[in-house]
Amino acid sequence: MNLEELGLTKTEAKVYLALLELGSTPAGPLIKKVGLHRAAVYDTIDLLINKGLISYVIQANRKYFEAQDPERLFELLESEKQEISRKEAGLKGLLPMLQLRRTLSTEHQEGTIYKGKKGLQSIFEDILKERKPWLVFGASGKFRELLRTYFIHFHEKRARLKIPLKIIYANDVRKEHRENELKSSEIRYLPEKLIIPSTTYIYGDKVVIINWSIEPISFSIRSREVADSYRVFFGILWTEAKF
Repeated sequence: MNLEELGLTKTEAKVYLALLELGSTPAGPLIKKVGLHRAAVYDTIDLLINKGLISYVIQANRKYFEAQDPERLFELLESEKQEISRKEAGLKGLLPMLQLRRTLSTEHQEGTIYKGKKGLQSIFEDILKERKPWLVFGASGKFRELLRTYFIHFHEKRARLKIPLKIIYANDVRKEHRENELKSSEIRYLPEKLIIPSTTYIYGDKVVIINWSIEPISFSIRSREVADSYRVFFGILWTEAKF
């Protein structure tokens, strides 16, 4: 394995290795050793400083550059791992919408847009009408906040109709909820690193995506393929979610 395989560019690797050999040095000897244009070397030095692989001191108004301990490469790898984890979390949040767009182009489906509180109530009444297991992820507690009286009535009726609920709340609302306060339900919470910007409902052959703005906007699609795809995604989130 070489430094390029660890994420450095060819020029970065060349400059870093040269500094390991030279020790503390002004830019002149370094430029001569690597045989690159002066501007390219300085640009590379800046990049390596930002990565924590090079440092410098000023002596007699001159900068002396020095390679840091190669152990720092482990820190660089760890930083890259964290960045990959962040991107993976972002992708998981984006994946449902990407899957939805793909399916919309290949399957006949019905879509409906609902606006405001009345629109939300129409969706909840449809959930009661369908009487199918209800899956929710990216929940933020906005349902309770916007429709407090209806929220209580809805869940009482849902429990009477024996409609099971699995709900995954955003991590930042954990303190606002009590475990098992909703009858016939299972509750978990997303990991802190995983942020899903909207709330998604899955029931029967329908998927509903809700944007909780001042006036809530909901998009409902009726499609067996889309619903099944979202159920698979929900299952993945459920295994990662915490009690």
